[in-house]
Amino acid sequence: MLSQRQDAAPPGAAVAATAGIVTTADRAGQSAAAIGSGPLTRGNIVARIERMPGNAMHIRARLLIGLATFFDGFDVIAIAATLPLLIAQWSLTPGQIGFLIAAPSVGQLVGALLFPGLAERFGRLRSIGWSAGIIGLMSLACGFAPSFEIFALLRIVQGLGLGGELPVAATYINEVTRAHGRGRFVLLYEVVFPIGLMVSNGIGAWLVPHYGWEVMYFIGGVPLVLFFILRRVIPESPRWLAEKGRLEEADAALRAFEARARTPLPPPGDTSAYERMTQHPRRRVRDLVGKPYIGRTLAVWMLWATCGFIQYGLSTWLPTVYKTVYHAPLQLALNLAAGASVLGVVGSLVCAMIVDKVGRKPVINVSFLLCALSLVLAGVFHASNVYVVATLCALAMGFLASGFITAYVYTPELYPTSVRAMGCGLGGAWLKLAAIFAPGLIASTIGSGDLSVAFFALSVVPALAAVTVHFLGIETKGRVLEELEV
Repeated sequence: MLSQRQDAAPPGAAVAATAGIVTTADRAGQSAAAIGSGPLTRGNIVARIERMPGNAMHIRARLLIGLATFFDGFDVIAIAATLPLLIAQWSLTPGQIGFLIAAPSVGQLVGALLFPGLAERFGRLRSIGWSAGIIGLMSLACGFAPSFEIFALLRIVQGLGLGGELPVAATYINEVTRAHGRGRFVLLYEVVFPIGLMVSNGIGAWLVPHYGWEVMYFIGGVPLVLFFILRRVIPESPRWLAEKGRLEEADAALRAFEARARTPLPPPGDTSAYERMTQHPRRRVRDLVGKPYIGRTLAVWMLWATCGFIQYGLSTWLPTVYKTVYHAPLQLALNLAAGASVLGVVGSLVCAMIVDKVGRKPVINVSFLLCALSLVLAGVFHASNVYVVATLCALAMGFLASGFITAYVYTPELYPTSVRAMGCGLGGAWLKLAAIFAPGLIASTIGSGDLSVAFFALSVVPALAAVTVHFLGIETKGRVLEELEV
């Protein structure tokens, strides 16, 4: 069977598609059952993905793409640790501070639309590599910025990569994973984003007071490496290749995963059910707001807008709020912000463990409602000491992270392969739109020292998101991606 499949592919196609990924030694232990049987079709590709448990190639993909996502989180929140020093160095006004926080979101908004479009046309890995290169290069340049204006411009350009990497990376990880255990697998990858936030806060609290703000941006240049190596060491999404009709390349990419299986894979068996799943009409971007998908899309947009509104409207401001409003020393302000990010990682890990058991919607809805409650309490007790407010804000950020990370497995599941990256990108665009306007809410209240209005206003957003997802979203746990198409 193995020789038959090799004969069916054009000479050199499998080798070219998996160069540097699958070696002779990798193939040596594989039985004929490790390769699909029957005609090479989209249904056959899907059936082979669905019979394949996680293996070493999945782990490699998760680690390398996770590195890009880690530094996405790292670079997004680096401004929180560096902002107090930037304010002093360039004598920034409240308006300039708000602009400095929000301006990169303009680039991220463009990137959230640009890179998913590139991913649909040129492939998931090319898009991730390009976005990672921009993130790393612009971060290095920020470390040498001589003025507020140049720094802000570089951050806007960096935003192109920051906005484009996450939705495409989430799309890729979902597409190479089978339905069984997909939530846990994807979320254990996605947890690197809140870990990036946590490490950025932690390293910032340790390094910035001693070595200056520039060090954060030099560290943030690491993703530039992925631009050069990513496509050499992991295969393209077989689902995307098959959807494009490039079945031989999809077969070769899937072989790269199959060759790393720890035990011989069973035959795909009867693939007729998978063939039927792939017979849905090919969707275009406009279908995302058409009758079949409009409910899902509205739920996604509200979900992502909420994450952007709270993440950028609160977390990036926290060290400055603690220092300015509550007169905490810089080191204490940075430590309190770092503590909030730790709860985000804890909440994300808990979600990864339960999301395949209780479902996506319950995790999102409960997390957002608890986030809203924490923000209400922060508003009620805003006049208390910094530790009370910091604790409530940390709880809010932890619950937000739980719902936010679930969005990365939930959103790609809602859309067909032909527009999956764009569906995720449009969700990300709403996150960036919210991020542009949210910082001004906090900025307008810092001068008076009364943060209750800001906390109450912020609390309304996750509550509305929970209601929207409950009524318009669908449950996706345990279902094959193609099965969810309409």
